Amino acid sequence: MSETLNKSAGQVALFLYRAPKENHDALVKVNRHSHDFFMKHGILKFEVYNLNTREDMMGFVNLAKTISASDNEDVWMEIQYYRDANHVQEFIKAIEGDKSGDEMYNEFMRLITPGSIVTFGDFGKLEEIS
Repeated sequence: MSETLNKSAGQVALFLYRAPKENHDALVKVNRHSHDFFMKHGILKFEVYNLNTREDMMGFVNLAKTISASDNEDVWMEIQYYRDANHVQEFIKAIEGDKSGDEMYNEFMRLITPGSIVTFGDFGKLEEIS
């Protein structure tokens, strides 16, 4: 992560979800569009990750088990970076009038496993640690 982002990102939103493996390429396309859309509306950074392994490690339970992902599903993690809580509100207000976001959202919801956005959270940076 860049030094600039470390200094300016005081809040992140984290999303975890499952999607059928056959939807992988289509979901990549939607997330590329999401990236461009979010950056256009002022988000600091938008990243998407795909879970690599499903094995437990050193007594830690793998996330795939925690969110009940089947062997036919990919596990995805999306991280959105913001300056602070006010920036989140500014971003939400900025996207409200852009109808292309509605189409993107509907396509995203069609591609993921129904009801699988099992985790969402806004996290604030702990300045005393970071």
